[in-house]
Amino acid sequence: MDKTFLCILAGLLLLLASCTRHHVTADTTHKVEIAPIHVTVDINLKVQKALDDALDFQGSLEDIFSEEELKQLQ
Repeated sequence: MDKTFLCILAGLLLLLASCTRHHVTADTTHKVEIAPIHVTVDINLKVQKALDDALDFQGSLEDIFSEEELKQLQ
C-alpha cells in the first residue's frame, strides 16, 4: 500500500509539474534615434571687418560718431 501511495503521489507531482508553462521573451529591437544638430556661427568678425573697410576711407569712428553713439555701438 505504501508503494502504491508513493507511486500515485509521484504521478500527481509529475502531472502537476507538466501543466506549468514557461514563456521567455527577449526584446531584440534596437531603437535608433536621430536628433537634429543645431549649429550657431558667429559672424561678428566679418561684420566688423566690413564696417572697418567701409568706414576706412572716411577716417576713424571718433570723427564720424559722437561719444554717445560710440557707447551705444559698444
